Amino acid sequence: MATKHEGRPRDASISRALVQETERRMEKEGFDKLTVDGIVTEVGTTRQAFYRRYKSISTLALEILLSRFGGQDEVNTGSLKLDLLELQHSDAEMMSSPLIQKNLPGLLEDIRTDEAVRDIYVEKMIRPRRENVRNVLDRAHKRGEILRADFDSEFICDLLFGPLLARVLLPTGQPIDNKLAQQTVSSALNNLGIYESQA
Repeated sequence: MATKHEGRPRDASISRALVQETERRMEKEGFDKLTVDGIVTEVGTTRQAFYRRYKSISTLALEILLSRFGGQDEVNTGSLKLDLLELQHSDAEMMSSPLIQKNLPGLLEDIRTDEAVRDIYVEKMIRPRRENVRNVLDRAHKRGEILRADFDSEFICDLLFGPLLARVLLPTGQPIDNKLAQQTVSSALNNLGIYESQA
């Protein structure tokens, strides 16, 4: 019986070079300028080598963003306002980074149209952040900080993240900073029936 031979193992140095060159281009030029041909030519490898490792340029670009910004640490200060501010400051720092600002707008079209890319983005970037907010709200409700039982945690997530995303996607020149983080947290608290004088 013939023995099935495994293909050649992937050269780790090529994988590293592809990641490094793609990240360099993302930081300098942005997602819209990325091409497989440009990357493999600079690295000195082939399109076949690229596609053995990555389904698409979007998959690699998203992997690089996730290596920097995937997931989010859980917070539990014992205060709803402080918890939300800590999460929001973290997201504001992420969304104001050049790597996000130069690449997320172009990548979002592939996130919208490519189910595989969208699943990775939702599972590793969006879901952990929304779960953190839900956990913060649930703990605050149990502590009695939130009196309403019918609060909509998904809408609170949208109130917090929506303005940050809007300032990345729309070229208004408005900053993503601590002031915006504080304003969005105030909006979320107001929606929960908690006003600044009480927060």
